[in-house]
Amino acid sequence: MSKGSNKFRKIKNVFYLGATIAIILATVTLFSNFTLTSKNSMSNSSVLTKVKAISELNTVEMYFNEILDYKNSLFFNDFEIPFTAKSFIFTVESKVKAGIDLSQLSAADVTIDKKKITLKLPTPVVTSKEILVYKAFDEKNGLFNEVTNDDTLQVLNEFTDNLDEKAIASGILDKAKESATSTVTGLLEIMGFDDVTITY
Repeated sequence: MSKGSNKFRKIKNVFYLGATIAIILATVTLFSNFTLTSKNSMSNSSVLTKVKAISELNTVEMYFNEILDYKNSLFFNDFEIPFTAKSFIFTVESKVKAGIDLSQLSAADVTIDKKKITLKLPTPVVTSKEILVYKAFDEKNGLFNEVTNDDTLQVLNEFTDNLDEKAIASGILDKAKESATSTVTGLLEIMGFDDVTITY
């Protein structure tokens, strides 16, 4: 092989080596100035869908223990007929739930500005009420006026009808609002929002 050919091969190898070094240096320089970042983008519809997935959000339960004193007598006009008085005493345990119905939310209830979100929630309401346990004590029958199952049902139904008023008077809706605000705020923060405002 001639000296000229060997010289050309050496020049060619040096050229390839120089090009490889230049590519490596360029790559290192490029990635040293490159910062890997991620951006989260949440639209109204996606937020709405995720929040709605909770649907009915029961946030508060209240329990009541009551003593009901039932009395009934037969009357002739305004005159109470003697020995017709009947009575019994009930002990009743009941439960009332309150929360919000998130299925009522619409896109107009959600406002998003980057990582700031304002969400308008439905007003809390009593969602359920029920009697858990009841017991009758000290049952007394009157002459021709005995205690019946209808008497029991009437008392329990009247008690159940008034349960929501009793719970509202005890502040269940305010507690439901506080709990709903805390729960939904936590959910939105997990979704990446730094500034969360909840209104009703």
